[in-house]
Amino acid sequence: MKIFICEQDPYRAKLIHDILGVYNYKIVTVSRQSDFFKEAHMQKPSVIIMNALFAEQADNDLLSRLRRDPATSQVPVIYISKTASVKSISSNHGYDGLIEVLQEPFKIKNLRHYIDRWTTLRSLYIKH
Repeated sequence: MKIFICEQDPYRAKLIHDILGVYNYKIVTVSRQSDFFKEAHMQKPSVIIMNALFAEQADNDLLSRLRRDPATSQVPVIYISKTASVKSISSNHGYDGLIEVLQEPFKIKNLRHYIDRWTTLRSLYIKH
């Protein structure tokens, strides 16, 4: 399972990488928005962990573009934000059930639960 960490702060990216590294995931850190879609097409992530600042500093609406791109349209996103809620995400970007909002500060077990939900237990949550 490949997990993308979209974080511009290298220290926070390393922290998330170290937390998830013990669970034997293949973790790819993306620190620039310009590299994001190129990496997504090449590596095909299972889950994307995205910081709100990473999405807000993008040139265009990154979450909407994620859903329009065929390579990432069905990839779940764990959106980490200090203030955002599911309602604000749904009104701004269109909520499709594949976006989980995790408010900071978050517990490691909650992050791990969301990743398990979208990797191991995905068939229970996705209707085909």
